[in-house]
Amino acid sequence: MKTKILSILLATALLGALTGCGTGSVAAKVNETNDNGKEGESTLRLGIQPGDLLDNVAFAKGFFDEEGLNVEAQVFSYGPPIVEALTSGDLDVGLMGDQPAFSAISNGVPVEIITGTQSSNKRHGLIARDDSNIESLEDLKGKTVSVPVGSNAQPLLYIYLEAAGLTEYDVEVVNLGVVDAETSIIAGDIDAAVVYEPHFTSVATKENGVHVVTDAEGYKDYVSISIGRVDYDKEHPEELAKLLRAWDKAAKWAKENPEEAAQIVYDADGTSKEITLNFISNSEIGPGLTESRVQALLDGKEQSLKYGLIENDYDLNDYINFDYLELAGLH
Repeated sequence: MKTKILSILLATALLGALTGCGTGSVAAKVNETNDNGKEGESTLRLGIQPGDLLDNVAFAKGFFDEEGLNVEAQVFSYGPPIVEALTSGDLDVGLMGDQPAFSAISNGVPVEIITGTQSSNKRHGLIARDDSNIESLEDLKGKTVSVPVGSNAQPLLYIYLEAAGLTEYDVEVVNLGVVDAETSIIAGDIDAAVVYEPHFTSVATKENGVHVVTDAEGYKDYVSISIGRVDYDKEHPEELAKLLRAWDKAAKWAKENPEEAAQIVYDADGTSKEITLNFISNSEIGPGLTESRVQALLDGKEQSLKYGLIENDYDLNDYINFDYLELAGLH
């Protein structure tokens, strides 16, 4: 059975209008490993992000192989470049937050939501320099705040500002990916940043001179999702069902073996074991489209429309497909 993992280096240049918000772009594939497959076997090409639990565990524990599924995973720094790769046909399925998917659908990219993968409001939030005098959302006024434009952190910034009675004109917004935001806030180039794990709590340390102001609890319900190219999905329903079953096995195994799961993710990409352990403890992990997850997505899409992050309105229900979860026996 063929299992291949590819690491992707990402440039920080903007993509422009593809997702309607600007994104980073894929640079080059490097570090190809574990290629021992058979000639002629089809491969599901999957876009993931650093700290990914389900796929790293599924690879390490052989759950994809158990399902008879060949998976080639490419690691991207955040969601919008995954949308770019789906649009160009270089990927079949991608894992991301909600905003990149909302933007893609709004711009006519032929994708659909095939499952949620995890739910947590503790993995996104606002961090600030200790010397910035930012202890509350109201303190953002007049400050320089970064956010990865086009990511699912962007709507959270606008939600924070509205909660504090501020607008984007009360702050200086800088478009930085989470890796660049980490470097910039430690260097003192920005006052604050809206980021997500594994660049949220790990950056907020006394040594870095950075603290957590707040997470997303009470502000936005976050659901990470998997989206697929509609043309691929229609032709490969069994492969998607196998993918979902492998993820389900990985989620159950990780919950029963959190320490080992955290070590697997650390070995894969250096994500702090503490971050993964907190994730397992404080998140709803595993494939599924529960009523609460669907409602969070519907609310999120309306937030994106409200804050002008998508231009064309649509009914998100038309782009949520339960068929593959049902085929996998998970819905």
